[in-house]
Amino acid sequence: MYQKRLEFEASEKGKEEQEKYRSTPPWSWRPAVPITEVTNQPPAFEWVPSFDVDKFGRISVLKCTSWRVEEYTLELAECVVGLQSFTEDKHLFSCSGTIVEFLKGVGCVVTSASLVKLPHQDEIADKLKVNVCLPSGETLEGSVSNVDFCYNICVVHVRSTSQLPAKRFSADTTFFNFDDCHSKDVVALGRLCKRWSLNVASGKLTPRRSQFDCEELLVSSCRISKRGVGGPLMDFDGNIIGMNFYDKKETPFVPGFIMLKCLQHFNDFGRVIRPLHGLRVKTLHEEQLTVLEKIHLVFPGVCGVIVEKVQVPSPEHSEIKAGDSGVMVDKIEVHSPEHSEIKVGDIITHVDGIPFSSAAEVVVILFLDGINPSQLPSLLTLPGSTNHAAKLITYA
Repeated sequence: MYQKRLEFEASEKGKEEQEKYRSTPPWSWRPAVPITEVTNQPPAFEWVPSFDVDKFGRISVLKCTSWRVEEYTLELAECVVGLQSFTEDKHLFSCSGTIVEFLKGVGCVVTSASLVKLPHQDEIADKLKVNVCLPSGETLEGSVSNVDFCYNICVVHVRSTSQLPAKRFSADTTFFNFDDCHSKDVVALGRLCKRWSLNVASGKLTPRRSQFDCEELLVSSCRISKRGVGGPLMDFDGNIIGMNFYDKKETPFVPGFIMLKCLQHFNDFGRVIRPLHGLRVKTLHEEQLTVLEKIHLVFPGVCGVIVEKVQVPSPEHSEIKAGDSGVMVDKIEVHSPEHSEIKVGDIITHVDGIPFSSAAEVVVILFLDGINPSQLPSLLTLPGSTNHAAKLITYA
């Protein structure tokens, strides 16, 4: 090609072209050698763009991070298992899970309840068989211990003659505080039901609510496939900060501190107990900019949640029943929202002296820890609400 260009430039036509280019402005220049023939040869391999976001588990996905993060990922990978469920001989679901405990030859695997539920029903499938696939490729039989369809959590017990690596969820909530200037980088892990089949995806924690109707779910920008459902979400310090679910555009997850409370309820009560409070809140960072501007004028730098809804809860839908063991319940009363100190538009920043920055933390403090929000709050007036003087609420 280079020799042809030299021959063309030495020809009379080439010299005419060069003289023409010298006498024309730069923006009208064109290639000196006209292309008369283009030969397209197909590549010897199928080209896949490196930015293919639908690919969960690329080999190079962590190569842009430090070796420390990759090492943490490989350490946690020892605790990540692949899971398959069957009803009789029919395949039901495949996902991932995390071994969070191993005691007396029994491993405790935490995963999504989608593993055991019937399609489109909150019921456990009949004649269920669960396979637990270890990183080495060994397959063990698991048994379902506990299920909660509200948080979509399932605990599977698996017996093993050899020690299984385990790692607990982190109880720390500071990672989810968007007012703190620290890294929000995360890694999602999953595993197929075959040998050495680790899948990872990196991303960041994002300050918005999941599209699913659950205020406790947080969101990361990791892009995983359905095989990553039930797998752990890790921060760049190696802590398990949540359990992943699947969505096409983002990855919702249950925070680790809620997972720990649910596991504690499984041990104490056999199920997750959610008291009646009738409150629906959302993280302040999720509000519209016009609302945040108005709040910032009166309370600069405030961090907490804003009350979206105060409703009359139904005792029929309560997880607490009269006569429950542990704490004897004599009566379940329903309080009217008209008599509540809390109104729609109020901002809650502390409960029982504990500051928080997300709706998920409020769930742990109010709901799972059993603190009653009918305690008399300390109120500061925040003018500007459409229907009442909104308040900044701090439970002492």
